[in-house]
Amino acid sequence: MNRPPRGIARFDSAAAMAQALAASLRGNPFSSPSQSPLLDAAMPAINCLPRTAREWAYAIGGMTEGIGPREARRLDIEKIAEWVAGLYPDGPFPAAFVGSSNGALVHLAAALGVPWLPQTFLCPVRAPLSDPDDARRGFEEGRRIVDALLEADSRIAVHHMFDPNQDRLMLQTMRYFRLKHRTLPLAYREFLLRNLVRGGTLYVVACKRRWPVTRLNERACFQFGATGGATEHEYLHGGPRVRDYLARYGSTRSRWDPPEPDDIAPEAEWGFDAALIEELLAMGARMNWRIVEIRFREPEAASFVAANIYRDWYRDAGIEPQRLIVDSFLLMDPFTTLRLHALPFWLLFCVERSADALRRFLAGQPPFEEIDLMLFSHGTESIGIEPIARWRTLIDSATREGRFLGVDEARYPRDFATFTRFHRALSQLAPRYEPPRRLAPARFETLLHHHGPANDVHCLERARTLT
Repeated sequence: MNRPPRGIARFDSAAAMAQALAASLRGNPFSSPSQSPLLDAAMPAINCLPRTAREWAYAIGGMTEGIGPREARRLDIEKIAEWVAGLYPDGPFPAAFVGSSNGALVHLAAALGVPWLPQTFLCPVRAPLSDPDDARRGFEEGRRIVDALLEADSRIAVHHMFDPNQDRLMLQTMRYFRLKHRTLPLAYREFLLRNLVRGGTLYVVACKRRWPVTRLNERACFQFGATGGATEHEYLHGGPRVRDYLARYGSTRSRWDPPEPDDIAPEAEWGFDAALIEELLAMGARMNWRIVEIRFREPEAASFVAANIYRDWYRDAGIEPQRLIVDSFLLMDPFTTLRLHALPFWLLFCVERSADALRRFLAGQPPFEEIDLMLFSHGTESIGIEPIARWRTLIDSATREGRFLGVDEARYPRDFATFTRFHRALSQLAPRYEPPRRLAPARFETLLHHHGPANDVHCLERARTLT
């Protein structure tokens, strides 16, 4: 795959998931989120460094993905959209997805054999030697970058996201700006017009997760914290776990002091900006496309639904799945999951809430013979992180074998070589089969209506409007 243009991070959910799905549609495994042979070759050596050196190598490596502050005003949104759309093979496709990043929906798109165009992507901007706990300084210094990004393109919303819990290492070298398309970039429009058949279905992935923000203007806000291990209250008001976390990292603070929130907005990484809907409805009317919105609040709610849809789809083909493959953030491989006739279960992060989701799923399913689990390492002993021993307990529920895939248990959660080892571990699993016949959109929607409501995932066909 071609190297992405400046301004979109490869280590983020949108870029990695789009690459993983595109590889599957081309009949290939997803081998590397970085798509950099040099970086992948260096990862095992980085993993052997002492803890502090390993953390700095990770942070500096992330900084190389960032653009300089002066480049923000020249950010080329169309070039980034061209790269995303260009990942996919040409159609025709009976359906396509657009909207929120979500690993479970990526697996469903792989089952259907159709593309997904992300609404949100991460634009990291270099800020070396920053204090990850100084939210107010981060807010103030980020405002000029927000203004520059807004000036770069009038069609985007800018969410300056500052998460000192889960992004602690990266915040020492960069600032996170998540950009949301409020209208389709030309490259997305052309891709859909060229590849989505007349009368086809456009699925809008609409995660309704929201977060308190400090509003800068109609198209920009500052979000302190993010969905994951800590609660909104802990980020904004502190508590025992925050106090212990800051002490563990040698901070003199007992809590964070972010700007006061004055609004609620779609969560920066996972939430859907509904401004995009009207344009999609108008395109649907002109092209005779059905516009079907898939709504859910919590990102992992879709994981329960996707796994159950996969089970029924496999059974339609006479397959009784005995293996569960558990993804973690951007560590996933839809094509290999299909080749193994495995059920996918995507987890947001390696935190307690994600482990609880997996526990609930396992409790409601027949026992699996094999459970294979990946763990994304973000390098921090963050609030809410799930210890490795508890993950081991979950995979040990397999009746034949539970295993970690590409995980160095001693180095977790600073196991950065897992970004390359996960593919090698997946490639060694057997037996392999031909993937089932592609899931038909009509059958997909029937199963979505059946399994969705119990998990607060709803499927709604929207009336098309011609403007």
